[in-house]
Amino acid sequence: MTSRFLILSLMATTALGSTLALPAAAQVPPAITETLLPANSQAQPTQLDAVTTAATRMKRPIDEVTSTVSIITNEDIDRDNMQDMRDLVRNEPGVSVGNQNARAGFTNYVIRGIGGNRVVIMSDGVRVPDFPGSNAGAGNYTRNFVDLEIVKQVEIVRGPASALYGSDALGGVVAYTTKDPTDFLVPGGKNYYASLKGAYSGYDNDFAETFTGAYRAGNVEFLGMYTRRDGGAMQPAFSSLATNPTTWGENNFMGKLVFRPTDNDTIRLVGEYYQNTQNTEVLSNVGDFPSLFAKVYDEWGRDTTQRSRISAQWVHDAPVGIVDRIDLLAYFTQLIRQEDTMTLRGATNSVIPSNYRYSSFWFTQNIYGAELQLNTNARLFDLSNYFTYGLSFSYTTSSRPRNRQQVSLSTGIATQTVGGETYPNKNFPDTSTVQAGAYLQDEITTGRLTVTPAVRVDYYGLTPNPDADFWRSSGAIDLLPTASTYWSASPKLGMLYRITDEYSGFFQYARGFRAPPYDNANFAYNNAASFYQILPNANLKPETSDGFEIGARGEYKGGSSWQLSGFYNLYDNFIDAVVVGMLGPITQFQYVNLSNVTIWGFEARGELRIRPEWSVLGYFAYAHGYDTQTGVPIDSVDPWKASVRLRYGYQQGFGAQIIGTLVGTHDQVSDPTYFQAPGYFTLDATVGYNFNDRVKINAGAFNITNTKYWNAQDVIGVAATSNQLDRYAQPGRYFGANLTMKW
Repeated sequence: MTSRFLILSLMATTALGSTLALPAAAQVPPAITETLLPANSQAQPTQLDAVTTAATRMKRPIDEVTSTVSIITNEDIDRDNMQDMRDLVRNEPGVSVGNQNARAGFTNYVIRGIGGNRVVIMSDGVRVPDFPGSNAGAGNYTRNFVDLEIVKQVEIVRGPASALYGSDALGGVVAYTTKDPTDFLVPGGKNYYASLKGAYSGYDNDFAETFTGAYRAGNVEFLGMYTRRDGGAMQPAFSSLATNPTTWGENNFMGKLVFRPTDNDTIRLVGEYYQNTQNTEVLSNVGDFPSLFAKVYDEWGRDTTQRSRISAQWVHDAPVGIVDRIDLLAYFTQLIRQEDTMTLRGATNSVIPSNYRYSSFWFTQNIYGAELQLNTNARLFDLSNYFTYGLSFSYTTSSRPRNRQQVSLSTGIATQTVGGETYPNKNFPDTSTVQAGAYLQDEITTGRLTVTPAVRVDYYGLTPNPDADFWRSSGAIDLLPTASTYWSASPKLGMLYRITDEYSGFFQYARGFRAPPYDNANFAYNNAASFYQILPNANLKPETSDGFEIGARGEYKGGSSWQLSGFYNLYDNFIDAVVVGMLGPITQFQYVNLSNVTIWGFEARGELRIRPEWSVLGYFAYAHGYDTQTGVPIDSVDPWKASVRLRYGYQQGFGAQIIGTLVGTHDQVSDPTYFQAPGYFTLDATVGYNFNDRVKINAGAFNITNTKYWNAQDVIGVAATSNQLDRYAQPGRYFGANLTMKW
């Protein structure tokens, strides 16, 4: 740890003591045509002027879209010392990220109560691989695959978005946009750029170093970025229990080549590699477990994640016949996840271990895809029309091999028949999935009214490829895995009316769609030792959602703005595992379409610009969710949350802010015996300074009040009487900082 602090200190000393005239690092804002600029573009910019692409697949200011979108920029990431996906939404009402305290870390984004693989995550238009939802119960689920240092902007689209993104966009979209060479190379300035950044977060003792280099030669530009991270376990506040000792390390590299053969053409080649290895001594799994007929003396876990992608994009921004813009993207992305567990075990009445068990579970996913998007600006029936339309295709292979070996410590004899299972095996067969879609959206403008209808038609084909490992797992189950095909039409209708130049109202209806995933439709598993089996179900229906949102906005020349919206979402045919029968002493489970869920609520956000350098920002979100048939609350819906921050500066030179966050009690639980995370208040403060555009420093103190609190997503299903509750608490007061030197 000391060496990391020395590095940061040397960076600061070197940068501040330098008298060389170093070039300033400037970010080139996205090119926006006059038709995309807000009516009051000459006024002081407001939050609503931020540009989103994910909401409508075309660049539009937030005040011109008919849904709620959050935009988090690279400046926000640095200012708030964000190091991971949890930091990204730490003060973002209506969006959260869960954490597994025992092992594996963060889970996934939850948007308005819907999470897991029901939220699409994209990076530069490329889908980030998912993770088998059937594995979530094992406590090793994570989709923390993108390092924030390469990110220029994150867009969070709330609500169903299948009309533009197809299957899985049931709850929303999280879209990462990575940095480009032009974000560092000033037009007309020097043809090279280099920077070194060091960062630290006391949340989990995360130390990070990032090296960035960019170069331009004529019409060719190159960007290379490398980040190394090292950290440990998060320490819960005032915990009476020791945390599981954890160390982890991460490497992330991105290379981007941009070639502009003409003024209208851009070719972009991207290569990215992410690797994370985490080692954990799982003390929370040590003890007597009568249900497993075993005593666990010690357990170690090693989790390795590798994500890579290669993509090529061609953009032609000039008319070709009736087409005004062409955007063609082709990509390959891969995820390799390995979870190794080593356990010393014995009988419940023993005093020394009798066997050593080694488990190695894998998950691999390969996605080959292509997207063609076209834009046409036309005037039809004396109305302005802006068409966005295209085709998408992806071919995905998914596999979940499982291997386990048990060695007797007295004889040294090894066996791969453990706990009634014979290994290696697979709980679901290797599966190939084909997804193809065609979509059309028209932005129709007449006077102050803009109407945006859209529809997407999707084909989803799932083909299982069972092998000997799968049949070895299925045991007595004699139901054959079957191929499945699904067709879906997902419409959307948005309306925006500008009442005056300052005020507007909007409405949106959007349909969501999620085909039965590869690990549910053909999940077949028999566990004789624990007396249960899971049967495949070839008759699963797609999950669907119908989302309604209505809202109003105001934005003023002085930079103040606000937005208020209400939403009502209906989710049908949620897939879950339930008991379907008994086979002697064996309990039979099966994934079936079960729940119909309703989630409604409202959200508000605003900024009061007191003076150009002073502002007050506020956010609020409330949601209520329940099973439509039973009336039982939905555990994944977050409690109400409000956040207020007083901000000074940050445009140039010095900046500072104070952030207060107030969260209600998580009393929407499906079982009264579950722990209800109490409400809490936290206070954060950050400061930052730019030294001659050559050095940028940001520092922050978080949870200044040293409050003991729980994130509701972390304790779903945990009993109120559990003696492990302290392990789930969030950290107390901690500090963070980042320092960037530029050449």
